[in-house]
Amino acid sequence: MNNPSPNAQEKFLPVIELEIARRRYKYNYNLIPPIAMVDDLPSGENFSRGWLRLLAEELKVVFVNTLITNRGNYGSLKVNDDVRNFILEVVLKGAIPFQLGLIAGLLQILPQLILQGTSQNYKEIDDLFFAVLESSGLSIFGNSLNRILNHLSQGHPTGHVKDLQEYDKLFPQIELPEIADNFQSDEVFAYTRVAGYNPVMIKQVNELGDRFPVTETQYQEVMGSDDSLAAAGEEGRLYLADYGILEGAVNGTFPQYQKYIYAPLALFAVPKGTDSSRLMRPVAIQCGQHPEDLPICTPNSGKYAWLFAKTIVEIADANFHEAVTHLGRTHLFVGPFAIATHRQLLDNHPVSLLLRPHFEGTLAINNAAQSSLIAPGGGVDQLLSATIDNSRILAAVGVQSYGFNEAMLSNQLQKRGVDDTATLPVYPYRDDALLIWDAIRQWVCDYLNIHYKNDEDVLNDTALQHWAQEVSAYDGGRVPDFGQTDGRIETLDYLIDALTLIIFTASAQHAAVNFPQKGMMSYPPAVPLAGYQPASVLNGEVSQQDYLNLLPPLEQVQTQLNLVSLLGSVYYNRLGDYPENHFSDSSVTSALQRFKTKLEEIEQTIKQRNQNRPTYEYLLPSKIPQSINI
Repeated sequence: MNNPSPNAQEKFLPVIELEIARRRYKYNYNLIPPIAMVDDLPSGENFSRGWLRLLAEELKVVFVNTLITNRGNYGSLKVNDDVRNFILEVVLKGAIPFQLGLIAGLLQILPQLILQGTSQNYKEIDDLFFAVLESSGLSIFGNSLNRILNHLSQGHPTGHVKDLQEYDKLFPQIELPEIADNFQSDEVFAYTRVAGYNPVMIKQVNELGDRFPVTETQYQEVMGSDDSLAAAGEEGRLYLADYGILEGAVNGTFPQYQKYIYAPLALFAVPKGTDSSRLMRPVAIQCGQHPEDLPICTPNSGKYAWLFAKTIVEIADANFHEAVTHLGRTHLFVGPFAIATHRQLLDNHPVSLLLRPHFEGTLAINNAAQSSLIAPGGGVDQLLSATIDNSRILAAVGVQSYGFNEAMLSNQLQKRGVDDTATLPVYPYRDDALLIWDAIRQWVCDYLNIHYKNDEDVLNDTALQHWAQEVSAYDGGRVPDFGQTDGRIETLDYLIDALTLIIFTASAQHAAVNFPQKGMMSYPPAVPLAGYQPASVLNGEVSQQDYLNLLPPLEQVQTQLNLVSLLGSVYYNRLGDYPENHFSDSSVTSALQRFKTKLEEIEQTIKQRNQNRPTYEYLLPSKIPQSINI
């Protein structure tokens, strides 16, 4: 039989490459039903050694902080002894199971520990965690790591606190977040809605209706007698945070405490005037969807009743953030595009070349999350208010209700009525995000115009059209509302917008909702992940201890501190930094340099803005990773 000619080989090679990719990147709809996720993680998608080393360094910080807290030794010499003894314990007493690769790594550490002790910067812990991570299938939640952390938890503090200062003792090495000093203020509470961990919740409203019957008196007590609800509604100065999606969720009990999930309504208003520095103010909170069940609270309801109500809003916001805004609408939103790109586009396809660096680590972190973090008994089950089944359903609903075309940043802002800088002058997330969006869009536009001259070129790109069809197909990515007529991509402008949204979500949007986990959510009294008192407490007089009992008990606080500090600390790669020689076309290189220059200009613009507003740094380009990898 004759061998195929070179031309025939060249013709069939791409077909073979894609077929191999399709066998490696199979869809699984049962991991977080019915979301499309990768089935078995392909080996090439594992975390890089550089990423693991960064994670090991952050694990060290959490480790030392927890060890000092639980062992109660604050002197540096004693801490060194504790670190050394702990490592020897987990190695020699069976906390780590025998694995050849792991033991080989640990054998390099033990002689130094035994003969020299541990160094002040605890590099040995870096090496320990790196060895554990690398040997456990590159999983950040491997059994070996869990064994170490469980061993570390011995002696942890327990129970509800009698005063907030007890929480501060959990931060002997990790710096206490700035929000710990001012989280109870109304100004910070309102500012969190526009510059916090979940800055996408408020919507402009004209009126409230019977569901949230705030009175004129209640409104004027906060906003002044020269203002009114009707005037604020007509002028576009009323904003509502509505957590109705949480109503009916099942309260969780894992690991041991009864937890409560709430579905509050929170009203905010912008003062009258034309001053561009007018900050939104909190006016009233109803801690459920039905006014007959719970009273409306205002700043005049009493110190602890108002603080209790604000905390219930934070709990609801945190639960929505983790399941919907963070997991659903960044991680699970981007995942199907990564799978479809591998399955339908060759490595040298222009769209594939542009997108793949923005998918680095995404399938790996999603796989690790669904198998451990958001699995029964995982961190989400332990920390969030609802049951793990409810949290997983909420994440799926969150991504399924997030239509692709509606998710464009300008469409999202317009839909919520928060795009007008005259009516809502101070909204740092909006203003900084738009800068990043426009810069990414210009870069994508410059890049695609090199490869596509007009709409016809886009329509005639068969591989691109197959990619688009698979992204939205029921047996494909299941991305709702993707594409134009019949799911095709018909115009160059639409392709530019689509790729801009994918890149923006994988970089800036994820940065905006991920990294505040450390900066804000690591101090649980400011942002509790669950409530531990029923909202019905508000039907009577609320005491200081009622408020403190609403907050997480100390063992839950330590777990929250450790987890969100870790998730909010790993900065691996940076927006605009593509691999060396990734693009060979000199025209692309020039366009990329313009993009990088624009990002540098945006960095300076945001820093200048922060001189005239409460600081918001989560969308500084220097703090935006290229991909979702943590």
